[in-house]
Amino acid sequence: MDSMLAYWLRWPSLEYLITNYTWVWPLCEILHFAGLILLFAAVGTFDLRLLGLGKGISPRLLSRLIPWGVFGFALCVATGFVFVGGIVANVDTHPYVVLTTNVWLQLKLLFIVFAGLNLLAFYLTGMARRVDTLGKGDDAPLLAKVIAASSLFFWMGVIVFGRLIPEGL
Repeated sequence: MDSMLAYWLRWPSLEYLITNYTWVWPLCEILHFAGLILLFAAVGTFDLRLLGLGKGISPRLLSRLIPWGVFGFALCVATGFVFVGGIVANVDTHPYVVLTTNVWLQLKLLFIVFAGLNLLAFYLTGMARRVDTLGKGDDAPLLAKVIAASSLFFWMGVIVFGRLIPEGL
């Protein structure tokens, strides 16, 4: 199983692209950061509103930003695949080795999973429906606040651990 995963993680065409076109990696970094900005701006603003900041804005209005956050997340996933699949072109280390030995990358991926489970909890507990009915000045339910605070914690962790990944290479 390990050898099959190692085989699929190595993309020679991606390595060729990164090695021969020096603009690919920096462009992906720019897109990754833009994705993070979109994601964190949309999700973070919504979470902060649930925590009580900006009570003059209804959560329903802020939820219109969520598609931008989803787009930002998609940008991050796509560029993240480029970073992992093409890592050998930069640091001469196989992607499988990076995934299995870099604790910062592992923590980043784990926090992304936690953030996803947290989002799932937001919808499965009915908090999304309850929050959608809140108007200007209304306080979010306690569970919605806990989920919002957890969301901010997990996404901040993703950013911090992402910045530490090069330290583990």
